[in-house]
Amino acid sequence: MIIYIDVVFFINVILDFSLLMGISVILTRNVKIKRLIFGSFIGGISTVLIFVQINVLLNFLLKIILGLIMVIVTFGFNSFKYTFNNLFYLFALSFSVGGVAYLLIDKWYYSYIVLLFTFLVSLYFYVKMIKKYHISYSNYYRVEIIIKDRNYNLVGYLDTGNKLYDTYKHRPIVIISKKITYSLTDVIYVPYTSLNNCSVLKCLKADKIIVNNCVFKDYLIGLSNQKINIDGINCLLHSKMKGMI
Repeated sequence: MIIYIDVVFFINVILDFSLLMGISVILTRNVKIKRLIFGSFIGGISTVLIFVQINVLLNFLLKIILGLIMVIVTFGFNSFKYTFNNLFYLFALSFSVGGVAYLLIDKWYYSYIVLLFTFLVSLYFYVKMIKKYHISYSNYYRVEIIIKDRNYNLVGYLDTGNKLYDTYKHRPIVIISKKITYSLTDVIYVPYTSLNNCSVLKCLKADKIIVNNCVFKDYLIGLSNQKINIDGINCLLHSKMKGMI
């Protein structure tokens, strides 16, 4: 099989550009298009490694160094953690999407066009999925609620749709689905409307709600009898907390 180095280089540049664009979308990096192009051309240099006889370890180290240069050129260097995250996602996307593309074309006629098309389609859906989970899990928080000297540790989700306030003192309401101990004399009944249905929510006054070391007072805790339909969540934080935690 004849391999044309210019064709391989050009395809490699397109794939690297797509990977860098994917990182930019997943990690919400504000990067100019010319830096993406420049970074992808640096990544294209790895084409040379195909035609050079070197051992596996040296080949791996050279790819790490080249990847590091790519992400620094493309996204800049703000901190070690920032750069490490960029490098990690570069290789994570390369291995994951590259593996999927290989499996899809394994039994098909192999060609550059099929490889490029399969890789780009796989990358699109992979980035879309990762972005969805990245946004979702960024709203997860460890929550500690203190009611009458009792501590409850929960996993909270910042729900921008939760705009519940009690009708008496206009206190924000945090919804929890965890069973807690309380006395009927402590219950505050708050009427609310949901999907054109009127109902009453049992609430307790929290002494403190601690989220990410931020302390919130004068909040009510709404007791839900239904499980919250979000993976691993048993507490819906109030939209008022946005920007404070």
